[in-house]
Amino acid sequence: MEAKKLRKEAKVLLTDLSADRDREENLKRYTGITAAAFSAYAGIKLSMNYFTLREMEQEALLQGEERDEDSWAVQSAVKSLEGEHPEQEIEKTRELRDRITTRMKVLTAYTDFFEQHEYILNRKEAGILGNVEQVSLEQLADEAFAYVFSDQDKMVVNARIKAIVEQLPVRMTKQRFYDILSQAIELYKGGELKSVQDFIRSVRESALLTLPEGFDTIYPDLSASRELFDSVTYKDLDEKEYQHLTTELDRLTEDMEQRATRDLLLQEIVNDILILQLTAPYVAAEYMDDHAEVAAEALREIAKEEAELPAEDFDRYFLALEGAQEDAYETLLVLEGCLEDYLPELEEDAAEALRQSDLLTSTSLFMDLKGADITVVETKAEEGEIETLKSKLFEDFDAAFAGLSKEEKRSRMAKVLSMVPVFFNSRDEIREYFLYALENCRDDSELTAVSQIIRDIIRG
Repeated sequence: MEAKKLRKEAKVLLTDLSADRDREENLKRYTGITAAAFSAYAGIKLSMNYFTLREMEQEALLQGEERDEDSWAVQSAVKSLEGEHPEQEIEKTRELRDRITTRMKVLTAYTDFFEQHEYILNRKEAGILGNVEQVSLEQLADEAFAYVFSDQDKMVVNARIKAIVEQLPVRMTKQRFYDILSQAIELYKGGELKSVQDFIRSVRESALLTLPEGFDTIYPDLSASRELFDSVTYKDLDEKEYQHLTTELDRLTEDMEQRATRDLLLQEIVNDILILQLTAPYVAAEYMDDHAEVAAEALREIAKEEAELPAEDFDRYFLALEGAQEDAYETLLVLEGCLEDYLPELEEDAAEALRQSDLLTSTSLFMDLKGADITVVETKAEEGEIETLKSKLFEDFDAAFAGLSKEEKRSRMAKVLSMVPVFFNSRDEIREYFLYALENCRDDSELTAVSQIIRDIIRG
């Protein structure tokens, strides 16, 4: 069905449902048309992303690399979509998705680890290379303060405060750091317990108090580089070692970016495959977007093992699909907007397929799908529970800090401070903190770096 006609049909159906006309029959129609909308959108997007992935793989093959397990698994999953019952492959696709998710969690943890060492090296650079500058602390504090409040939007102001705080020298006692964290956690009192648990989990992960499964085993090369940085004595750092570490960081950054780029693309592909598998039993063929068959035909060609994928051979498909993804998404939005309202009335398996498809089209590629069909009773975050969570968090910080250098402690504290809700009560307090952090730093090398970084932020 042509996209505009399909949207019109969807709007008429929603009007009928809203008016409670032929409810049982129209709920069946809603299931069929919504499944078709998810399927069409996923199929069109998949055809384009899978072509990109195969091009990347062919380039790697030319450089002497071999296709890995994930590449073959994706190809098999794409081919299975042509079968009569693609939903029978759902568990295999879930396993692949979980594998990519686990890898990405590990890669994110390593990114946090190396960024925290980059934070330290940036502040050592001027002193080691002899590029120390004289910094007017009052002027820098005033510039940062003016930048923060040059926008009237409260969200923008808060984001700017966090950006500046993350870069300021950390010159506070461990207890003051805990007090700020404690105040942030207290904000969740009386709210949903899961919210405070999620916040504390994010703090733990960013501060590397909690390491993901496979951290020491999935990427042996990154683990070896981690040992190199763990062995550094920053107070004795000389120019030769500094140059070696910064060169290594540049290499690691490029390598991790390449791995992340591929896994992000893989996850998007796998999510769309899973949507096609989940919705397959419920799609009403008469409501399929006309472009879906073009995408399916392109996928069949791309998934051929012998395909060399010359771009010109696929131009006809992608020219035909120009604007189709946007059209399909617009149709999906019409139906998806009221999905939660109708899910309780739909057949159980169909409702779960649509619920998970909805999660898979969210902005988070790594959305947790487990327990999506379970209604969780909201539990309030009471004072006793919050105190227990805080106590355990601070104990774990104590244990971690005991094995870290002064520089490493400060880098982790800075990372966490950038995450907490704004902890100032007035504009004056903000400027006072900016100036306090600068004036209590006696390291001219760090002040030089901070001045340059903050002014780069201000310039945008």
